[in-house]
Amino acid sequence: RGLPAMRGAEPAGGGRAEEMRQRLAAKAANRAGPRQVLMSNLPTPKTELYSGFTIAWCLWLSMACQIVLALFSGWYVLLALGSAAHVVYFANFSRTDLAFQARLAFFVLALLGTFTPLRILILVPLLAISVVELVKRYNVLERLLYLVPPNRPENPESLSLEFVMRVFTEMPKQLDRPFVLKAKAGAQSGSGADSFDFTAPAPKGDRRKR
Repeated sequence: RGLPAMRGAEPAGGGRAEEMRQRLAAKAANRAGPRQVLMSNLPTPKTELYSGFTIAWCLWLSMACQIVLALFSGWYVLLALGSAAHVVYFANFSRTDLAFQARLAFFVLALLGTFTPLRILILVPLLAISVVELVKRYNVLERLLYLVPPNRPENPESLSLEFVMRVFTEMPKQLDRPFVLKAKAGAQSGSGADSFDFTAPAPKGDRRKR
């Protein structure tokens, strides 16, 4: 008679584990936030313009050219306007995902480089970021923003030097896709109800005596 009771207790733990997995899956699905497209007739950033070169890639090329013009010709206002247009274009598709956040951070830095004396110290790194994106499809700003926990609900690892190294050394696997780093086995979030491991065995003191 004891065996049926033990078998009946197993689905409860399995159900809780499944519920936790569903919660994590829901968070990962909502990672990019509500994708309410403002102008549906506007081509997406993944649209190819020529021989594999997408709109997103061409926009980074435009940013690199505008930075060069700003550094050597003093056309800083053109850089600010171009960077603002870059942000507005991506805002049409999402106002919360990493792609939008990276362009918004780029825009803020471009403004600082336009209207502050620290132009070279800001614009040269921005030019390097643009060139790396063009050559390797490696977005430094996206990796940096990925360290923020709300931007990676599918990866509950705590922030550590080892995690930061993995984020910045992981090479792009899928072009023109948001950066995602696979969580290490057994990784758990630091706090919150969703971080509780429902599949872990109960402490010995909490087990019922038979």
